Amino acid sequence: MKKAFWVLLILISLLIVSCTTIESTDRPSWIDIVPEIPGEKVFVASGNGNSEVEARSNAVLSVLEKMGDEIGYSLEDKYFRELFSSLKIEDLGARIADEYSWDIDGYWTVYVAVTALDETFESARSPIFLETQKREEQIQNLLDEALDSYKNNKDMEAVEKVLEAALVSLSGEIRNEEYSTEALFDKAVNYISNLRIENVKPSRDTPAGSLEYRVVRTKGLMYPVVEEAIVECSYTALSIDGNTDTFSHLAKTNNKGRFVLNRTNPYALHDGDIKISMHIDDDLMFNLSLKAPAELMKRLENALEEGSLVYSYSFQSRQDTSSVVIALAEYNFDGSLRTDDGVLKSILEEVLASQGVTVVNIIYAEGEEENDNIESILPKYSQMDKIYIIRMGVVSRIDIGDKVYSRTEGMIIKIVPSTMEREDITSFHYCASGSNEKEADENALFNQAQIISGFLLGEF
Repeated sequence: MKKAFWVLLILISLLIVSCTTIESTDRPSWIDIVPEIPGEKVFVASGNGNSEVEARSNAVLSVLEKMGDEIGYSLEDKYFRELFSSLKIEDLGARIADEYSWDIDGYWTVYVAVTALDETFESARSPIFLETQKREEQIQNLLDEALDSYKNNKDMEAVEKVLEAALVSLSGEIRNEEYSTEALFDKAVNYISNLRIENVKPSRDTPAGSLEYRVVRTKGLMYPVVEEAIVECSYTALSIDGNTDTFSHLAKTNNKGRFVLNRTNPYALHDGDIKISMHIDDDLMFNLSLKAPAELMKRLENALEEGSLVYSYSFQSRQDTSSVVIALAEYNFDGSLRTDDGVLKSILEEVLASQGVTVVNIIYAEGEEENDNIESILPKYSQMDKIYIIRMGVVSRIDIGDKVYSRTEGMIIKIVPSTMEREDITSFHYCASGSNEKEADENALFNQAQIISGFLLGEF
């Protein structure tokens, strides 16, 4: 029975093609360049053997392996006999469309070209393959968007698109090595490593005392600027408790690749360092950290760190402190003035000194009401450019359990003597507890003084 089957196969193969011993240079073009046929997929494969039947058998197995790689499951066992004998596979809408063979000294080579109808072939794909294909199509779309962003000088937008693609690659199987997580992280790191942050001379419309920077690409014609890049600016400032902490905020480059760092935080130190780094969306980085290998995340973070700029700055005082008076009016709960026993003066001087600011004229105001404070100060210092009056005191108490809670209110009033212009800068509130009334009052006043002093620092 087996002998009859192989005889049949030999006869079929002889009917398919008449082979002649030729040089391989005469082979048809479809062997080297797989043709494109609308509505059909084309697969080309070859096989070798000591006979034409053996070589053809190996060619059919090889083409089925290629088709299986694309369809998502093995085809050899199920469809070898059908394709070898009848030259087609009904389930896949496939057929052997062409075949070519030759032998050299009895050693045969056979090429087969199989076409498959797109619609039929697509319907036979496995769910796993379809998921993988969808995943890779999504990755390719994101990479296309990244390339468009890069062409439009939006490099950090390109980085985020590539990292979004990496997140997709982490969600399941990937067959294309170019879509692997490692390859995509490499691409993102290369984008980042190609950027430089630099300090530049402020533009005409940049506020006085502000710093200006730009982001440029280190490769390309004339080092193009990078638009709409998010950067993170970190600096040292005073916290509400009087200690120094690191704060940060985000900025975005404009169409000239520039961004401005304004003095918007009144607690920011007058002299210090600013660290500026390229910024990647926080949610994206968090999601990547949950799935990506730690070494890849570290490499990405190192690229951001290596590309950062540390810039030493020194802000000049906003005004001449010798022409400024600060008048203090600190009150106990009963309305009596606190002077030597108060906390506002010492805390204010300490906060100002931490910034290198010295105000010689820090005095005490008199009276209970605002007008009393103003009238006690203005005649003596009418020649000054500005007078700041700080009012602060305990306004209420409440007992809760074994604790006493004291509430303070405060405000800063700015007066320009030459014009008698008055501005209530802002008001403050604070609540603190203590084991008794005195302790609660002192805690509330101490913290209120720190807040007011830090805010007033922004005026200088």
